[in-house]
Amino acid sequence: MDDDAVTIATHAPNKVKNIFKQIETVVVKPDNRRHGRRRFDKKGGGRQKQEKRLNRQKYLEYKYAARDILDNPEVPEEHRSNVLGQIWAKGERVSIEESLTFIEQKEAELVLPSEVADSLRVLVKKMTTRR
Repeated sequence: MDDDAVTIATHAPNKVKNIFKQIETVVVKPDNRRHGRRRFDKKGGGRQKQEKRLNRQKYLEYKYAARDILDNPEVPEEHRSNVLGQIWAKGERVSIEESLTFIEQKEAELVLPSEVADSLRVLVKKMTTRR
């Protein structure tokens, strides 16, 4: 067994390692640059065109005025809150044209009498702002 230990020791290479050797490492920068956008890839942003919409600051004034207008015996009770909310929602989020169209639609469905519809139109036009 001593012979095996000797032969293993004699066959080992006699290389001396340089412990002070500087190791060069190549750092690969990650490619995190944005890819060029194509013309149709554009997403939102920028200014939107201004629309006539309902002024959010006048919501309480609208609510009380519209309730007084809708407090008409010719307007069915079950439609009052729906009409009140839908007119405001369409006028605030989309445009006042949508809320005026909604009033016309309800007038055509005979939910709103023409006097009530006219006064609601006047109210909506009074509460508008461009934004």
